[in-house]
Amino acid sequence: MARAVCPGLERTASGYLCTYAQRSINPFQWYCFGDYYECPIYVQYMRSRGAQAKAETKPAQTIQPLQQQQTQQAVTATATTTVVTTRTETTLEAEDELIRSSESIIARFEGNAKALNDKWKDYESSVQSTRQNWDTEKAKLRRYIMILERIRNKYGDDLKEVELRRSMGLIDDDTYNKLKDSIQKRFDKVDNKLKELNARYQEIETTINQHYRRLLLTTVTPEVSKLKLSLAKLEEMYRDGKISKEVYEKLKAEIEGVIS
Repeated sequence: MARAVCPGLERTASGYLCTYAQRSINPFQWYCFGDYYECPIYVQYMRSRGAQAKAETKPAQTIQPLQQQQTQQAVTATATTTVVTTRTETTLEAEDELIRSSESIIARFEGNAKALNDKWKDYESSVQSTRQNWDTEKAKLRRYIMILERIRNKYGDDLKEVELRRSMGLIDDDTYNKLKDSIQKRFDKVDNKLKELNARYQEIETTINQHYRRLLLTTVTPEVSKLKLSLAKLEEMYRDGKISKEVYEKLKAEIEGVIS
């Protein structure tokens, strides 16, 4: 099915002409094909007419007296002047409509862009403060976990001791079962809780680091520059033989993990 074409579009030797606006136009960037009735120029032109134009009919070819021909020529000239004036007014109205529409879109998205800016600043601040607090608190958390690991290991040693005392005949079966059951419950409790704490610790660490790396990739900060300088110094120390390959690769991976 052929697409609807704006009745005001004309093809000329140099391209396309909008007869409503009286200027060259690229129909593929406007509404000329298909939804031309949504075009601001078309809408303004139709408003200026007041109603939809009637179809023109071609008059019959007849021989007319000279006076009648002169009268018709004068009417035609007047009509032509009226059409040109109307088109000029339509062009000005269309330009005003385009300006209003453009300013409306820009004003709306200026607000959206500012809101995004504010949200990004809040995000930056939140990531920085969360990471700083986490670096402080996770040191305590690691100490607590290490203590719990020692307690768990102590329960493990106690279980081995109970087994040994039973095998040597130092305790009877009833005492053995009571001791083993009590110690095993404590061991399982601490061991299971340690697995849970370590899993949650790693999840927090991974999430915060992901956000921090994202922030470093989009924001130039003194910390990024400092890390890059440290990486350059590390390369120099390795070339000069001041550090081993193992230490070099370990530190390099840690630095690149933060800035990349």
